[in-house]
Amino acid sequence: MTRRLNIKYIMSQFFYFSMFASMIAFVSVYLLHKGFDNTTIGTVLSMMSLLTIGIQTLLANYIDKNKEVQLQDVISILSLGVVIGSIVLYFMPIDLAILILTTLLLAIGQALLTFVNSLAFIYEKFGIHINYGVARGMGSFAYAMMTLFLGQVVKATTPDILPLFYSIFSLLLLFSVRAYSLPSADKVIVEDEGEQELLIKKGAVEQSVFSFFLKYSRLVLLMGGVVFLFFGHTIINNFFIQVISPIGGDSGVMGTAVFIAAIVELPAMMYFEQLSKKISIDRLLKISAIFFLIKHLLTYLAPNIFVIYLAQFLQIGAYSVVYPALVEYINLIVDLEDLVKGQSLLTTAIALSSVFASFLGGILLDNVGVSQTLFIGVLTTIVGLVIVFVTVENPQKHEIKSEKIVD
Repeated sequence: MTRRLNIKYIMSQFFYFSMFASMIAFVSVYLLHKGFDNTTIGTVLSMMSLLTIGIQTLLANYIDKNKEVQLQDVISILSLGVVIGSIVLYFMPIDLAILILTTLLLAIGQALLTFVNSLAFIYEKFGIHINYGVARGMGSFAYAMMTLFLGQVVKATTPDILPLFYSIFSLLLLFSVRAYSLPSADKVIVEDEGEQELLIKKGAVEQSVFSFFLKYSRLVLLMGGVVFLFFGHTIINNFFIQVISPIGGDSGVMGTAVFIAAIVELPAMMYFEQLSKKISIDRLLKISAIFFLIKHLLTYLAPNIFVIYLAQFLQIGAYSVVYPALVEYINLIVDLEDLVKGQSLLTTAIALSSVFASFLGGILLDNVGVSQTLFIGVLTTIVGLVIVFVTVENPQKHEIKSEKIVD
């Protein structure tokens, strides 16, 4: 049963990142083809991130308060929304409607990640082990392959076909999450000194977002560090062509560089579980923060394309470690009844960083140039690194809190 569930979860991650690659990696290509300028594209990306925060916060609160709601139902509804919206977008001739639909689809696509991630750890709380690292690694593989594949398809045809790929992979995601079911939400199995105990989450105190922040104040501060850590990362990703143009880069170089970063994520994420058994999660977070700093510093100092490729290779210790480490860290830190809300906090932090980076990145590039923009990215990375080092703690101090059955 566990093996089958792992395969199904891997397919969910694979189809999700295939969908997301067709969306986010080509959003500039698509909107430029539709006649929109870079300022408009930056605004779309900022609005996407703000909408993502709203969507996932509302849904996470609703799921945590209504335990009868199953995650795969939420994922299915959101995926179906992408399918329908993408088909409408494909036939839409009105510019304003194209912008609104694109922003909404991107936001739903990004918000979906919270619930796809949470699904793995919900199963784990039921005593069913899902290898998140392998699944997420296959997601990175899908992202890398899809960017290469769609790059050639779009070049040979037209960016107009991109919404059809949104729709296809969203539908496949929907089918993959409907292929398995979650155990009854009122029963959780955990190990206690080698014995299985049945725990019931009855009477869990519903709490507001403010109460959640007070309860997990250290985690909230850590997510503040994530905002700073991802600022430079997002600027580089969102404005990559602007970053590499001064040193002779073009769209071909950009495609290769993105592929390098995506493909090196595969081994790091696939073997993350083994890595986390040798190095504690808190130490992995600190190590990955250092990799982020070196990667951003190399990009800032890069005199040629070879150094850009080298910086992209450092993704192997930066994003490819920090993301699964943060997902697992939250899983270990927060209590069961707060799990979805905890995972949504991570996506919110990354989305906030994207808002600032997308909006300020364009302004900085236009006013102070590429070099100074990258330097500011290095400074924010240093701030993020310091916050991570100060706030991260050993997750072994925390235990999942639930009410035991008393005979």
